[in-house]
Amino acid sequence: MKRPKGANGLVMNALVDIAALNRQTFDDAEIRRTVIGMFREQAPVVMAAIEASEGAARADAAHRLKGSALSLGAGPLARAAGALETAPDDAALRHALAALLAGTLAALGAIEPG
Repeated sequence: MKRPKGANGLVMNALVDIAALNRQTFDDAEIRRTVIGMFREQAPVVMAAIEASEGAARADAAHRLKGSALSLGAGPLARAAGALETAPDDAALRHALAALLAGTLAALGAIEPG
């Protein structure tokens, strides 16, 4: 199944708002690649911190992931991280966040292969 493309030819998806990503990166492809690359490197590390911690430390890590997700236009991931930030010991939220992170990383791969 083909996915629709935005005005700039980028694949549109439900996990990353392409327009928001472009605004955050000033419509600059090199900045977009850099921001996505940084997220790809850092998000799994933050998710590992979320998994390994509890309570306030987990809430802090969830807050970091929320901010990173917002910088990419990854609204669903940011909302899930925000929910975990307010309820850090909720295992279902933690599992949902991990699944959304995996989906977001896959969506970013469709936007910026690498």
